[in-house]
Amino acid sequence: MSMVLVFYFFLYNNKYIQMKVSNAVWKGLKEQIEHFTEQDKEITDITITYQVRPAQNKNYLKLTVKQ
Repeated sequence: MSMVLVFYFFLYNNKYIQMKVSNAVWKGLKEQIEHFTEQDKEITDITITYQVRPAQNKNYLKLTVKQ
């Protein structure tokens, strides 16, 4: 079964839209993180910005993951 992270955003009209992040996006992100952390052993934190859709008024979701 393919693992897909699904974000649900609640809209002003009480409808849900589904934003799927593909395995290809996660794989590319993982590869970039591994590449840059191998190049620079001093990196301790990574900030990722992912735009799920264009909008005039930005609404941010902040997630924190610790190993």
